[in-house]
Amino acid sequence: MRKLLRHGLASKVLALLMCALILPAQARVIPDLYEVVEAVPSRGAMDRASASSRGLERVFVRVTGDATIGDNPQLKTVLERAQQYLQGYRYTREDNQLYLHLSFDPQAVSDQVHTLGLPMWPNNRPATLVWVAVDTLQQGRSALREEQYPELYAALEAMALERGLPVDFPVMDLNDQRNMPLGNLWALDERAAERASVRYGPDATLMGRLLEVSGERWQASWLLIHGGRSYAFDASGTSLEEVALRGIDEAANLMAQRYAVRPSGDSGPRGTVIVEISGIDSFADYTEASAYLQGLAQVSSADLLSVDSDRMRLALTTSATLQKLRDALALNRKLEAGADSDPIDLTGYRAPLGSADNPLHYRWH
Repeated sequence: MRKLLRHGLASKVLALLMCALILPAQARVIPDLYEVVEAVPSRGAMDRASASSRGLERVFVRVTGDATIGDNPQLKTVLERAQQYLQGYRYTREDNQLYLHLSFDPQAVSDQVHTLGLPMWPNNRPATLVWVAVDTLQQGRSALREEQYPELYAALEAMALERGLPVDFPVMDLNDQRNMPLGNLWALDERAAERASVRYGPDATLMGRLLEVSGERWQASWLLIHGGRSYAFDASGTSLEEVALRGIDEAANLMAQRYAVRPSGDSGPRGTVIVEISGIDSFADYTEASAYLQGLAQVSSADLLSVDSDRMRLALTTSATLQKLRDALALNRKLEAGADSDPIDLTGYRAPLGSADNPLHYRWH
């Protein structure tokens, strides 16, 4: 997680970067889902075991996308044996506090997710741009800036890391202020969000307005915009930080609901979806596209059916719903979805989308 478009870049490099950012963003792979840090009172074995259990629960929250997964009785025995899933650990000390850095084995955790039939949220996740406006009793209304609220920014990034949701924040320079006027941000204006977010190329946009009602009462309205859909939700609490963190937390819940799949099939038995990809101009394109499809958590196998000129047709075996599969494919900016043809023959038969007679169409860039 980082601030984007830092100042000081050479103008030529910046221009090239801006051109690249106009393209649809590609999902960001989260590399540290399986690494956590726990505060511990000592280096003793009991404290290490307790911290390992807490840390593994946090990992399961990130991997499944389910913030309440720790309440699952199936997970209790796994958490009790948390140290069996460790790849390594080390200690550090800061301000007289001892910390235990834990690294868990991704394959071992994934195997347990599969065994227990838990949802799996793949680690290629939508990068989310966060715009926030704050209205306080003393200072009035303003767009949230890191310089004004450094501790809140740190808390938001920590929550995003905890949930495994990649987030970025606008730099709020003159361009951002012009493209996202404060009034539009407070109104949670979707058109303004689309216009102002172009320079960052996010997969999703999260807008929030946080209102101080009284000294110990805050209210917030949030809007998550992603994949042609909008999700509105509210939050209330006793502090600015509380209602702000709930925005990140609920955004992660919504993303996980959209992209998480159960290894055993959260939508019934496995089925086959036919996909046709054009724009395959070289063996490198073929290799990259095939490897990408094979690596999708929603796909158990991708079998090549035919190659014709620059087109290849594949059969994807999946237990995910067709919509979840299409959502996952939409996260790769090299795949541009074509229009659904939905052909109907003379008898009135409508070929199902994703069938051999009506495959999903994409173009590789």
